[in-house]
Amino acid sequence: GLPREVIKWLQSLNLTHPIRNVRRDFSNGYLVAEVFAWYYPQDIQLHSFTNGASIQTKQGNWQQLERFFSKEKLDIPKEYIEGTVHCKPGAAHALLERAYTLLTHTV
Repeated sequence: GLPREVIKWLQSLNLTHPIRNVRRDFSNGYLVAEVFAWYYPQDIQLHSFTNGASIQTKQGNWQQLERFFSKEKLDIPKEYIEGTVHCKPGAAHALLERAYTLLTHTV
């Protein structure tokens, strides 16, 4: 599972949806966008993201996120993104731990 400090961090963000299954809950990118919106409110417009399960929804959300990561020079490995989209074991955990490190500047 996720390290305790990452879980506490996610809880502190008061996300709109409770996290029940990390692998599934983060796969469409909506909650990932919500996490980054806390730190980059000018750059992430949540109204342009959709919280749904279709492949089109996932692709649209992740394309926006990848453009944002690139623009901000945030190093989120492509394999973490692909793995998260496809619910691969450990991928969403790795992506969230990376986001935690980048956003809280913790090593």
